[in-house]
Amino acid sequence: MAATAGINKYLNNHYEGMSPEQLILLLFKAALDRIQKAREGIEEKDLRKRGENLSKAIAIVSELNASVDSTMDDENTQFLRGLYAAILTELPKVSITNDTKILDRAHGYLSKLKEIWENEVMGKNGPPAPRKNLAKAYPGVAPTTNFSSISV
Repeated sequence: MAATAGINKYLNNHYEGMSPEQLILLLFKAALDRIQKAREGIEEKDLRKRGENLSKAIAIVSELNASVDSTMDDENTQFLRGLYAAILTELPKVSITNDTKILDRAHGYLSKLKEIWENEVMGKNGPPAPRKNLAKAYPGVAPTTNFSSISV
């Protein structure tokens, strides 16, 4: 019990003081890491590694989806919600099919979103650039597009 309290205190202190933008960036990085580890689990035929990392990746993408401002309804927000929904629909299929193409697509989309987040929100390359239209960043993809029919 005391160890758990100590761990929770450490984690709270570790993330305390981080801006919401920094926390979102950490979520992107963690999701990408978990998807890569799930892929390794498939390649190594390690069901436990695949399953644990896949479920953590799904949980992180769910958290990213929940972090989207619910009061916004512009084109970018709709696109982002649709993309997260598509990823969340497809990732669980990997536990049955071991389809690494699904992991590759999800990794590609999340990697691009992380890059956009770093450059446009965090201002990694100087001051933040004007917001781009996400739909233009992903030509051929619409929130209702079948996830498995598109490539990154």
